[in-house]
Amino acid sequence: MKSGHGLRNVVLAVTVVIVVAVVAYGVFPYAVSANIKDLKPDSTVYLYGNVSSRISLLTFSGFELNQGNSSVMVLWNGTLPAVGQNVLVHGTVSQKNIFGVTYVQASSVSHWYF
Repeated sequence: MKSGHGLRNVVLAVTVVIVVAVVAYGVFPYAVSANIKDLKPDSTVYLYGNVSSRISLLTFSGFELNQGNSSVMVLWNGTLPAVGQNVLVHGTVSQKNIFGVTYVQASSVSHWYF
């Protein structure tokens, strides 16, 4: 009978670990993400949002990251995510003084599945 209880405990422990991992995966981007409205030049941030458009001109490529009512341009040298895709961006906030445009120079862009 003890082996049945041991197996049940192992299954329960594995189930708890899986549930905690899935919940942590779902909560993580919201916990670390900065609000686009609060971006400060020269700060390093994580941003979570939805890709609303993409642009690629000569050596410049990027996408617009949308967080509900706010959006920011993200410059990215890697493969551009698809429009409609949820992503977690890590990068540095910059501002061009000529037009006062704030953008994020991404160091990583990760597709996030929910």
